[in-house]
Amino acid sequence: MVDILRYLEVNSVDSLLGINGLFAFFLYDSPDLLPIKNKVGITLTNGSFIVKEGLSFQANYLIQTLQVLQQRNLSKSNELTNSSVLIERYPIIRLIIRFFENFSSQSNDSSVKFKHTVVETIISNHDRAKSRYCYNDSIREFASCLFILGGRNVSEFIRLNISGLLPTLPIIQSSLDSITNRINEGDFRYDLMCDYLSLQKTNFIFASEDCTGVIPLVIYNVQSNTFIGFAPHLEDGLPKINTFPTKSFSKFENWFGTLNKSHLLNFHMIQPINLDLKSCAPFILSAYGTDNHFTTLDILMR
Repeated sequence: MVDILRYLEVNSVDSLLGINGLFAFFLYDSPDLLPIKNKVGITLTNGSFIVKEGLSFQANYLIQTLQVLQQRNLSKSNELTNSSVLIERYPIIRLIIRFFENFSSQSNDSSVKFKHTVVETIISNHDRAKSRYCYNDSIREFASCLFILGGRNVSEFIRLNISGLLPTLPIIQSSLDSITNRINEGDFRYDLMCDYLSLQKTNFIFASEDCTGVIPLVIYNVQSNTFIGFAPHLEDGLPKINTFPTKSFSKFENWFGTLNKSHLLNFHMIQPINLDLKSCAPFILSAYGTDNHFTTLDILMR
């Protein structure tokens, strides 16, 4: 049967059921049909062609079974198009309709808005392939907050158990990268520090500097178009920003052979001090790699 369907280029149920007489094609007298005819049936001495009984039975049984299933699916589809039958079979639809009807009258309530977005997102993504899931800005922001507050495991647990609700971790990370103020190596973020202190309503800070060991590693920073991991040059005791941009492979290869790699990470931290003694998160003023090689003048200038 497989060879017959393949020869007739039948690639779907609809095309199979649309054929009038599955074996009628083999009654034509053509030398091109001789190989398949020898498999399908026998040719009598008078030139007539007879299909093997077993194949004829298999074909009729297959077609009849598919016709029954097609009719059953058609009846089921007709039933579901009747709204009263559909609501009677799935009472939850009545509640969903009521929820969406009440949404317009409560559109100023942010919690109702978000619930509407959650339900709409799950339903919209239900019949889509996973690669075509869509999420609006509020769902992306919620997923980012969940990732920050709950961590990777919590985000993955909810995403895997409520299919279509949350984006994947790479999408969340991409969203965070687009809205987060990235730290450039060696950049002292004084303007952002002032903004942060204004939010905390204080002008008093405690400044600290510390170093921690890291594994020497050179990576490419797409945002700054530079390589990070080499010990940056010092200027007036402070590291130069974006010291290692290049489009030359030979120059990059020369850096690997001549420059020291950073095996320490230096941090400058700012801790705001509130007059009412409320705790607040510290602020990273600057971060950069170092090989711990510097002069007395570098220290004095810094």
